[in-house]
Amino acid sequence: MRCVGIYVFLLLIIVGDPSVGASLLQPQPFPGTVADLSFTQRVSLLTDGYEPWQAEYDASGRCISGCVYGGITIQDELQILENNTNVANANLTQYLNQIPHPQNQTNNTTQNNQNQLENLSGIIAQYTPRCRPNNPNTPANQEIPLGVPLVGTTHITSPYGARTHPVTGKPSVHRGIDFSAAVGTPVYSPAIGTVESVWTDNSCGNGLKISHSNGYETVYCHLDSVLAKQGDAVGAGCVVAKTGDSGITTGPHLHYAIKYNGEYINPTNWVNQN
Repeated sequence: MRCVGIYVFLLLIIVGDPSVGASLLQPQPFPGTVADLSFTQRVSLLTDGYEPWQAEYDASGRCISGCVYGGITIQDELQILENNTNVANANLTQYLNQIPHPQNQTNNTTQNNQNQLENLSGIIAQYTPRCRPNNPNTPANQEIPLGVPLVGTTHITSPYGARTHPVTGKPSVHRGIDFSAAVGTPVYSPAIGTVESVWTDNSCGNGLKISHSNGYETVYCHLDSVLAKQGDAVGAGCVVAKTGDSGITTGPHLHYAIKYNGEYINPTNWVNQN
């Protein structure tokens, strides 16, 4: 009887004042720092495709937002990222050693013409993307993200690493590279892959993540539009998005990041590979 009385009381409140009932259905403000997130909330965010793409720190140097682990320092995070990058570099070296380099092949005049034609056909196929338009610097069979996901001369406005956030003014760790690009500039996938997620949030803006082979993922932020949807297969050198000014920015640009086995790495060495 006591439970029935409580239910009746709540019903009378809701019926008597509809705003009370409506308030019960209002979404609660989402936690602002990693320390406020429950395990369920973190899983929900990751399922939707969102993830912190850069961390912010307080005046004491402790992480307060977008942290790899709650309460770590900038030095701690940079060391973690360096460790991740060293592991990925070992994989990169192994991958590059498997790629034939025509300039290293000896000119053997006794080699028959048939073998020469086969080698030439292989080189042409390697550097012929499967889509139009395409990034001519990206081989069609490239499996891991090498090179810049833009065409033409690129200008880095904010490199990877520790920095003062250009908008908030707080110490932060930038887990990617920012390239200056006018709104609507085509963004090209640097390797064969599958669109893992497409999302929109207040900081990254319109975001895109592509899964590649060998444990690599690429992340793109501040896009104007995404031209692929979750689950789409994308070719190396194919257009997947257009740059923009969405999210927290100081102007139009592309934020580009690389993950290896689920962890962010310093993308500089991969971007510099041609």
